[in-house]
Amino acid sequence: MQSINVQSPQSQKSKAKPPTSSKCQLKFDYAPSADGIDYNLLVLFHGLGDSKGPFSKLATKLNLPQTATLAVQAPEPVPLLEGCYQWHPSFDFLTGDLLTPANPERLKGLTRTRKLVTELLEHLTNDCGFEASRIFLFGFSQGGTVALDVALSGSIRNLGGVVSISGYLLEEQRFEKKIGNGYGGYILVTQGEKDQVIGNRSQAEKKFQEIQRLCSADALTSQIFISNKDHSMANSAAEWRILHTFFAERMPRRNLQLENMSDVYLVNP
Repeated sequence: MQSINVQSPQSQKSKAKPPTSSKCQLKFDYAPSADGIDYNLLVLFHGLGDSKGPFSKLATKLNLPQTATLAVQAPEPVPLLEGCYQWHPSFDFLTGDLLTPANPERLKGLTRTRKLVTELLEHLTNDCGFEASRIFLFGFSQGGTVALDVALSGSIRNLGGVVSISGYLLEEQRFEKKIGNGYGGYILVTQGEKDQVIGNRSQAEKKFQEIQRLCSADALTSQIFISNKDHSMANSAAEWRILHTFFAERMPRRNLQLENMSDVYLVNP
């Protein structure tokens, strides 16, 4: 006979712990939710040549309810540029030119970063008390590539969702195989219609199809093109409205009013 576990919602409350820098190799800035309820976690990844500082400030401005934030810094410095970081090798050290998909160091570096981010996520779930399904990833450009890569190809399979601003998988990742049934969460990619770095609309749609190929049939994915925008971070009220709508619809919330009712109980088999 199956046992029944009856609990008060009060007993279900558990406050997540801040991450400890000594537990992982990546540097980060952590901030608890402004409302004191760290139910969700938003992990932010900056773009090529940036650092965690500006994205830490962005996390504060987002002010998402019941959501702590973690702005992560890329592990590799950009050669000859102080204070600038990259998630994988991006430049030819001799010429300064961008590396092409034919250079194996790009994918090797991204794989190294995947392991480092996974180490951080394991610390967040195993030691800090965040549930993987309530961890969302947010990245711009190369940081968007990292966010997508970790969700689609990382070992933690049930992350809550991904938002990528002007970022797709590396071109050479088209040879990667789907893990199991694929990622089954939420994915939003926003793309400027004038983004010359990514390419035209047709090229961007093909890149998005590569993301969908690594998802399960249950995944909810969307690609939205922003008019009059180039390769840049979200900078219009219209795009920010899209992003906030995504978080509002996809991030779970605790019902504090219900939890505080003394005569309400949870019944779990």
